[in-house]
Amino acid sequence: MKYIKTKTDYGYDETYAKWNGKFLDENSYDEVFTITEDTAIMKPVNSVDGSDVPLAYVITNAYPNDNVRDTLMSITETTTMRANCSGPIDKTEMEKNGLVEGINYQLRSPNSYKTKMKNGEWGLIAYANEIHSVMIGFKRGRFTGTIESSGWTKDNPERWKSLQEISKYNEDAFKKANASIYENQRTFVESFIEPKYRVGGGIFTTLSANRYNAGQSTKMSAHIDSGDVNAGLTTMCCFRKGEYTGAYLAFPQYRVAIDAPDNSVVIADSNRLHGVTEIHGEGERFSCVAYCDGRLATKGNVAKQVKAVGRFAKDTTPNLEGFLE
Repeated sequence: MKYIKTKTDYGYDETYAKWNGKFLDENSYDEVFTITEDTAIMKPVNSVDGSDVPLAYVITNAYPNDNVRDTLMSITETTTMRANCSGPIDKTEMEKNGLVEGINYQLRSPNSYKTKMKNGEWGLIAYANEIHSVMIGFKRGRFTGTIESSGWTKDNPERWKSLQEISKYNEDAFKKANASIYENQRTFVESFIEPKYRVGGGIFTTLSANRYNAGQSTKMSAHIDSGDVNAGLTTMCCFRKGEYTGAYLAFPQYRVAIDAPDNSVVIADSNRLHGVTEIHGEGERFSCVAYCDGRLATKGNVAKQVKAVGRFAKDTTPNLEGFLE
């Protein structure tokens, strides 16, 4: 495996303040690693015992067939519910769609907005820019508090069955990249996550399928995947179609970007600010993040009770506005 150690660390807080929620461009990185072989990319620090600390691994030629690739390429759905990934709201673009700030909508955050309802009040649901991103697998319901399958998962049983292969091949890549961290994460999952909430019976609970092309979803803004298991690593399979440049996985804290090859798996620290730079050309990049959502733990001492909230619970009436914050 090729070994690379990054040179700089601009600090978590400083980087977060500068880039969180914003689109990453050439000013967010100094070096692009174009991957052609199995590669380990390390942070410019050592752990307490003196060993290197991984930022990301890229394992090449990870999938032996096209089942997952073909399924990902068949997903065309979009979402307006991923404010942390979809970038700042552009007033000019909103006006092109007939929405004027203060009249038709008001910002909830730089990356999300509420629309005015028929009664003249502002709605409670916050929307974001539309992007090609679909959540698949299991989640804790935003309004119910219970663990359930995503809507896409329920509506697409055959494609959901195909995508469960991700569990096997991403886990194989994870073990090849760093067997020790993999075993720690597997132990966590087996200890605290019920088997019925695991994708393909493996160590992942949730998938996020993303599609990048010049026609619509060209990039993803800088964010941290707060639901991912702390001290673990998140995996992402990557497939390419046609010719393109850009669509780098960038980490502004370390001033580096990764150009992942076709049929690869990236295993990375998703608790560090990251995003995808703009894609250029006629090609497309298809990826699917596979991770363990720690909020789904229902066993052991890290368990969170599966309990309905809001109108789904008989004895609780929380404030919805506060819940959405």
